[in-house]
Amino acid sequence: SEHPLAEATVRYAKEKNLKYPEATDFDAVTGKGVTGTSEGKSIAIGNDKLMQEINAEVDKNLQQQVKTEQEQGKTVSYIAVEGKVAGYVTITDPIKKTSRQAISELIDAGVEVVMLTGDNEVTAAAVAKELHLSGFKAGMLPQDKMEEVTKLQQQGKKVAMAG
Repeated sequence: SEHPLAEATVRYAKEKNLKYPEATDFDAVTGKGVTGTSEGKSIAIGNDKLMQEINAEVDKNLQQQVKTEQEQGKTVSYIAVEGKVAGYVTITDPIKKTSRQAISELIDAGVEVVMLTGDNEVTAAAVAKELHLSGFKAGMLPQDKMEEVTKLQQQGKKVAMAG
């Protein structure tokens, strides 16, 4: 997948000299994750929405572990093998010092800074709190973000977006 989280995961595996099998029947499901076949087994890696779509039930204990990670601002993707959740992978994207400073300066200048993210509500809330943002919207697909920008513009607001 060309997704930054996928690239980071593959880069990490290569840095650790981990071997991983190739996938076939690969499909990137926008805003949800990826599916494919590896070593003859169906694999899905993604968020709650993807797990629901493939009817893979997430164990309550695992859900709690994931929520704990998300409350720390981490992105979590479940891993399902043959339709059963086998675990999860956590990816942390630390907020750059320069980003933190820029956001702070914008807020100090009276600019309303709102985060639009595909991440889940818990992770988004943790990041928004850390950055002192006035608002955020989570679980957004790319088209949702565009619609939100259009809506803000229709309200007469001047909008700039960084991704």
